[in-house]
Amino acid sequence: MTTHDLPIGRRIARLRARRRMTQQMLADRLGKSKSWVDKVERGVRALDRFTVIQDLAAVLRVDPVALLGRDALPSQAARAAVYGVDGVRAALARYDTALGSGPQVRAASPAGGYGTPG
Repeated sequence: MTTHDLPIGRRIARLRARRRMTQQMLADRLGKSKSWVDKVERGVRALDRFTVIQDLAAVLRVDPVALLGRDALPSQAARAAVYGVDGVRAALARYDTALGSGPQVRAASPAGGYGTPG
């Protein structure tokens, strides 16, 4: 089992130990209790705020994505969808370029309405 496959609490415990920090030291740096850290590491307490994950990452000197693990990385299908959207945008940009300078906008007449082209 790789680090990315571990639950977030176990990843935090592993990174904390790698930094030679006790639960109390981590708690003090976060402004939390030792009990809070213990519950997070055991998976009893969920980390439901990204700001807390950012704080943990800063104290542990890692990227927040490292704490979130593989779940934070976009799936192959999600990456394909993004590339698909980019492809559509590129095609639309080429279409506008082929027509001229982009969408035609009529100038407003002095009376405030749109005049007839002419």
